[in-house]
Amino acid sequence: MSIGYVSADCPFVKQDEQKKILEESGCQVIFTGSFSKNGSSFLQFVARQKVGTHIAVAQMDCIVSSWRHLRDIILQIQNQNCALISVKEPWVNTRAERSTLMLEILDGLEELEKRFIRQRMSTGRHKAMSAGCRMGRPCKLTQLQHEAVAQARARGHTLPEIAKEYNVSISMISRLLKKIPRKS
Repeated sequence: MSIGYVSADCPFVKQDEQKKILEESGCQVIFTGSFSKNGSSFLQFVARQKVGTHIAVAQMDCIVSSWRHLRDIILQIQNQNCALISVKEPWVNTRAERSTLMLEILDGLEELEKRFIRQRMSTGRHKAMSAGCRMGRPCKLTQLQHEAVAQARARGHTLPEIAKEYNVSISMISRLLKKIPRKS
């Protein structure tokens, strides 16, 4: 016997459709949980199951949002000595001997996905920088204020006085003054 799991607020498949799919596949007991990007609701459900339980879902995108989450869920289910079956995706069946191969493929897909994300982010960052966008935290002081800080220091003001006037830390004033070339 399989226990069905329905994601109540899955953005892809309505709850009624999920229940219908699971009932047609032979699930007599169906639990309802909520959809979360990290699959925590489903993982909590898995943790409460007895050893040897077969857990069925209508479709995988109702419980996971990435290859990594799918791999983590499959690993937890295997550690719990349970089985996972997706009715719509027959390749997700941890009872089958091919499940070890599937985990290896998922690991490879996860690495590929990470590489693609890093490459896209790097390309976007270089494109933005070449277009003149500044990266990092915004400056607390304007260029005009930088010059005013240097002038105040030249007039003999102490670092704490300057920092208090501009509402910044003493160390920031000190770092700023080190960057500004001194006029001789």
